[in-house]
Amino acid sequence: MTDGKKPAPLRGLRIALAVSVALNLAVVGLVGGTLLRPDGPRGPAMPRDPGFGFFHEALTPDNRAELRQRLRSAAPEFAGKPHAPRQDVAAIVAALRADPFVPGALDQAMQAQIVQLRTRLDLGQKLLLDYLSDLPVEERQAIADRLEAAGARRGGRMGPGRPGN
Repeated sequence: MTDGKKPAPLRGLRIALAVSVALNLAVVGLVGGTLLRPDGPRGPAMPRDPGFGFFHEALTPDNRAELRQRLRSAAPEFAGKPHAPRQDVAAIVAALRADPFVPGALDQAMQAQIVQLRTRLDLGQKLLLDYLSDLPVEERQAIADRLEAAGARRGGRMGPGRPGN
């Protein structure tokens, strides 16, 4: 009855085990990367660029963390409404789908979005100006160097699709 052959390996089980191990390692990597990143895990959702514009690349992770903290302190309502721009878009979509179409409703929804974005932009620029004013001259000059280098890398453009001036 035994002809010298070993039982067939459970190939499917080995593949399933390998896939499981790979998935577990991916999850551990994602969680570990989030916790161990230089600026730590992010706090409440905040707008990525609340008026910092092309300065974003020139600021260090510590600079950005300090500005985020100042933004949270100055406008805690932004942390509580991370999806406000999406709600503005939802109002625009609803106005576009309305039948009968009411141009005034679309205009109102678009104006609400502009007001929200303008408020965030103005606050971000004020916080950035105050922050840069508080820095020692060496740090401001280092930011200027990085800002200049970022512009040179982009062929003189100081932001996506924006000419530098």
